Amino acid sequence: MFKSSKLSLIIRGILFSALGILCFCSPVGTMEFFAKVAGVVIIITGTVFFVLEYKAAARSLETMRLSASVLMIVLGILIMIYPKIIAILLGSFILFEGIDFTLNTIKYHRAGAKGWWLMLLLGLAIVAFGTWSVFVPEIAEGTLSILFGIAFIGIGCASFTALAGLTLVEDYFEAAKKAIEDKEDYVEAEVVK
Repeated sequence: MFKSSKLSLIIRGILFSALGILCFCSPVGTMEFFAKVAGVVIIITGTVFFVLEYKAAARSLETMRLSASVLMIVLGILIMIYPKIIAILLGSFILFEGIDFTLNTIKYHRAGAKGWWLMLLLGLAIVAFGTWSVFVPEIAEGTLSILFGIAFIGIGCASFTALAGLTLVEDYFEAAKKAIEDKEDYVEAEVVK
């Protein structure tokens, strides 16, 4: 039912967790190299998100997902071209991701998914960091790399939390569908009697 969304969350979770680990492994590396790696990861994630969500968004007329993926691709390109303003560009991206996760928490909560509060906490933490990064961009490279590492690992964890919540919602829908089918079979049996 949610196959493309699940695959998108898995890829996003793996890529951003790996990028976060890379930030921790070389915190004193040059920002230009880091900007290129971050730009490539964001472009790949945006492209995968666009491809996997295109059909689902077209069916539901939900253009927000497609717009978000195009913005990710554009932001990835900007980060690669202008590495000197990486703090503001990545901060903007992280802020957007945090808002997205926080708003999706409402959907998970309404669907009855357990663990929605963990996604909410991660989303709010990511929003706070993104806001801080946009408005206080003049930080040392090593500190910036470690802080981005924390934020990227947070995005990866939020993606895996969303995946777990989506799986629970899918299981709930399957159980409800089976219960309705069983009820219809029962009603048909009663009518035949």
